[in-house]
Amino acid sequence: MSIIEKLQDPEILATLPVAEKLSGALVVMVLGMATCIIILTLIMFIVKLMHFVVGNAERKAEKAAAPAAEIDPETAAAIVSAVTEMEGGKPFKVRSIRQVGKGGK
Repeated sequence: MSIIEKLQDPEILATLPVAEKLSGALVVMVLGMATCIIILTLIMFIVKLMHFVVGNAERKAEKAAAPAAEIDPETAAAIVSAVTEMEGGKPFKVRSIRQVGKGGK
């Protein structure tokens, strides 16, 4: 008879020595903790999967909904002049100019 079966019967449990009760409690604790960790890990992976799936859909919707802002030629020239000045006159090529959010992101 296993320790778990002994712990299930109240009559046998009353006659068990303290050492067996403690070992039974240890087994129950380890099983409970292992079950909890496994379930929490599964929940974590499910949430990450949902974030990945929903996040991709939201990003695609944002890209489709937000048209590129047009920058007038005077503003583009000012930006190119400022970058040229910062680079010390080194040759470079401006491929695109786009507006970024606060904090440079």
